[in-house]
Amino acid sequence: MKRSKQLLVVSHCVINQNAVVDGEARSPGIMKAAVDWSYKQGYGIFQLPCPEFTFLGPDRPPMTVEEYDTPEFHNHNRKILLPYIEQLKVYQDHGYEIVGGLGISDSPSCDPGKGVFMQDFIQIATEYEVNIDFFWQIPNTPSGKFDPNHPKSIFGPVSSSIKVNEAVKE
Repeated sequence: MKRSKQLLVVSHCVINQNAVVDGEARSPGIMKAAVDWSYKQGYGIFQLPCPEFTFLGPDRPPMTVEEYDTPEFHNHNRKILLPYIEQLKVYQDHGYEIVGGLGISDSPSCDPGKGVFMQDFIQIATEYEVNIDFFWQIPNTPSGKFDPNHPKSIFGPVSSSIKVNEAVKE
């Protein structure tokens, strides 16, 4: 069977809800609708690390964007992201298409528009010329169910929305 050579970059908790802050999970294990959609599209799933889990552990309290927007967290993000960015660059340099990303709406880390980790990810990817310019998101709705055709599941283009954060630069 021929590989699709298409990758969807996903927030860690899309595949592992065990990493989510206690009480905030949107499913018991995986976000099945998102995984099923990726499978039907022929996308390989490229899972990012969970920055909150690796920074504060599994028993961390819920925090805000402002509480995560610190030099220490930005430095942590860069450290954990670089190996992933390098791997995505290898894929891209060998003809693979990164079709987009899948973030978590209203997450202080992984919201495609305001999440601290996702903004760092987009900035570092841009530095390394890794092209990721469109995002979907798991909506923050009562069901938390991903539907790629629903407006709450589509974030859209990201290339023009990032602002350079000096704390993330090398």
